[in-house]
Amino acid sequence: MGNRVVIKFGGAILSNGEKIQHAAKMVAEAPYKEIVVVVSAMGKMTDSLVNTVSQIGNINDADYAEIISMGERTSARIFSSALKKIGAKAEPFDPANDNWPIITNSNFRDAVPDVEKTTLLAQKFLAPLLGTAIPVVCGFLGKDSNGNVTTLGRGGSDTTAVLLAKCLNADEVILVKETSGVLSADPKIVPEARPLNKLDIHEMFDLAQGGAKIVKPEALKYKLPNQTLRIIDFSSGSFVHDGTEIIGSFTLNSAEISSHEGLLAINVVCEVNTKNLKEIFQALSQNPVYGVSSGGKSITVFTSDGKVNEVINRLHRAQCFKAISHRENVAMLQMIHPMFIDSPGGVAKISSALSQHGINIIEITTSKATINIFIEESQLKRAKEAISNVFEP
Repeated sequence: MGNRVVIKFGGAILSNGEKIQHAAKMVAEAPYKEIVVVVSAMGKMTDSLVNTVSQIGNINDADYAEIISMGERTSARIFSSALKKIGAKAEPFDPANDNWPIITNSNFRDAVPDVEKTTLLAQKFLAPLLGTAIPVVCGFLGKDSNGNVTTLGRGGSDTTAVLLAKCLNADEVILVKETSGVLSADPKIVPEARPLNKLDIHEMFDLAQGGAKIVKPEALKYKLPNQTLRIIDFSSGSFVHDGTEIIGSFTLNSAEISSHEGLLAINVVCEVNTKNLKEIFQALSQNPVYGVSSGGKSITVFTSDGKVNEVINRLHRAQCFKAISHRENVAMLQMIHPMFIDSPGGVAKISSALSQHGINIIEITTSKATINIFIEESQLKRAKEAISNVFEP
């Protein structure tokens, strides 16, 4: 076990006194020397506050954040009391107080943390307590430079936990949910969904962006490379329970850039439907697929060169295709950065940089935080140089 941990409890876990007591007991008996607890609002309290505010209508953003913050602020006080009742020393942290550590911009409904300022304040106010007391921090909330309460967007308690773990250089972050870690599918739709022991951080990011309500995607940006991040089931009753571990971290200073050479671009003129996609993938057999795109009347698949004649002949024998063409000596540049999700203009920056160097783009495909650019193989070296500084801060 690591010495320093940040433990976050979701709202469903804090929905009644019995569950809060159980959660507090888990914390008090946890095998860690230094613990920070982050809490969400109790049960459906945030939803209730949002609905009430919506019915009133047209309140300003600062008032909205102040009202919505009451869920987490109540939870922090209650959880601290539950810890004290069983003999643990605890201290709630509220954005109304001078010792509040999380500083953000003034986007009241979806604030962005200032990591540098938050680190300084976390080290000043939280770190000295560790080992002697348990700080209980309101999740989801921040404070701007004028002292106004801000919110980090729905699911922002995950962001609070991973951000504080980064600022305090914690060994581990544990997100406690009412599910068996991360599952292979939504169990409400797929009853036989299986728990996953490990996920790469890019896989978790893509799942979360695709709609899996397990971890707020933005929270993953703050994970440190050597930090353990686990999602565990509250019903296990112990933090020792494995759950799902999220492996790796993002490189935030610049995009992660990789490339593949010797690719084959196969263009099939046909109706764009699942039947024809199946025929194409069957013809490719075990060949890796690096990208798929579709137009009004065609499908393009980028794969490894392999046995070109064999693949083309196999596709040509399928009766559902009108015509097939292919291009050899294609290269792919792959860029991965979580900013591609939140910040518009990623594709524009890349295409502009390549255009300025006279490099033609054959195709662009995107998925979540990944942008794939397909170009002539002979232009790969120049293309890498062209985009090398595009995403520097």
